[in-house]
Amino acid sequence: MKKKVAIVLSVILACSMGMTAMAAPSPSIQKEPVAQVVVNPTVGTAGNNVAVQATSVSSEKSAVLPGTTFKTVGGQVVDPAAVAMVVAPATASQAQAAAASLAAALASRKTQVINFTGRNALSLTDRYGNLNVVNNVTVGLTTAAGEAVAHSGSVSAAFALAEILGGTTLAEGETIQALYQRADGTWVAVPVVIKNGMVAIALPAFGGAVNVTFIVAKGASLEAVPAATSPRT
Repeated sequence: MKKKVAIVLSVILACSMGMTAMAAPSPSIQKEPVAQVVVNPTVGTAGNNVAVQATSVSSEKSAVLPGTTFKTVGGQVVDPAAVAMVVAPATASQAQAAAASLAAALASRKTQVINFTGRNALSLTDRYGNLNVVNNVTVGLTTAAGEAVAHSGSVSAAFALAEILGGTTLAEGETIQALYQRADGTWVAVPVVIKNGMVAIALPAFGGAVNVTFIVAKGASLEAVPAATSPRT
């Protein structure tokens, strides 16, 4: 298991180190009408397989892009070795609110979804045209004292694919996409790598904690990701 996670995280880091292309706004995302908004019923229940965990930001399940810096809310620089990544499953209400917000963003004529994946014509609906939310987690950075930490750069987190799917089965031509919402309400689609039964995501600069929404989307699963620049949060 450790080897599988290390391989997936190394792919995500390699992608992050090559970030040279501009992050693209919503025109690079297929603006498809959403037939239904579907949220996996296991989200926010004991049936959710994503466990609460707090580990070093550089651990068996997380990684840091070289050059990434960390600061507290007060502006104090924090050594990466002193930063913890806290992952927790979202509540059912958080998942429902995130799904509704994302659906509204997709229906809006304004640019509210940024494509940070490096993929063109990114689809955010499943084969039935649904916005299909399979899981929702919060990812935060803190000091040992519990003080929120912001980062500038990129951090990555890895999960077992089965944990994220929560009983959902991907059909042929479907994959997993991850997004999070910035403080200004804008949504960001982030790089996702699926390999060896693991799924890893790269999260660009954010402060405190972000709510990450995993959806089923049309498209091929990637074992490597095209480069893109980090949108500021």
